[in-house]
Amino acid sequence: MTLLRLFRPTPVLATLALGLACGDGTGPATSRNNPGTGSSTLEVTADIDANDDPAIIGGFSTEYFVSVRDGAGSPVSGASVIIRNPSLPGGQITLPETGTGTGDYQLIGNTFPSGDFRLDVAQGTNNVAGVVVGGPGVHNITTPVKDDTVAVNQPLLVRWTVPSKAKSAELETRDFGPITLPDTGAYQIAGVDNPARPDQRIRVFRFNEVDMAGGLLGSRLRVKVRKTVEPIIVQ
Repeated sequence: MTLLRLFRPTPVLATLALGLACGDGTGPATSRNNPGTGSSTLEVTADIDANDDPAIIGGFSTEYFVSVRDGAGSPVSGASVIIRNPSLPGGQITLPETGTGTGDYQLIGNTFPSGDFRLDVAQGTNNVAGVVVGGPGVHNITTPVKDDTVAVNQPLLVRWTVPSKAKSAELETRDFGPITLPDTGAYQIAGVDNPARPDQRIRVFRFNEVDMAGGLLGSRLRVKVRKTVEPIIVQ
């Protein structure tokens, strides 16, 4: 599979990223979801996955990936696949097919745009249109923080910010989880799941998802944002 990069790491993008990687919208992200419309002839599964990466200028590796299939499950090639977001350069991106006949469309970016995401897919008379998933914004893990020392075999309280409440959250460490949670901004890991370790890592994922009204069964648009804190010293 060919991976196409949406952005090149430049000093300008490093500055731009500060404006993009923030929360947007008020109320729960799910309140801004829109199932859209369509011909009900395509199965479209779309993922926007943003993983924090301090080695990347912009701070994230964000994959935009859309799979398009027909009613028989065969790849739909040559489709127009457009994702819109006001914080994207030009307000939208067009995802190229990863290879002729694959029916898979992909781009990789190095920021995570604030705001909501709209998806439009068309191939001839087949389409899904106006599907919107509310962006949950970029959270931060506030407790514990990098290089903190915490007590071994004692409950460990993890806190994170909630810019716009997501449909669900997920928490994991090197010794615990992943566990699916409501996006309340806090969870306490039991002492039994907090063993001694000099290099503990905490990750919090936040998700939003919408089913597509105009697609075949299983069609959906999902966004995921991951943030990491490490190392945590447990002793």
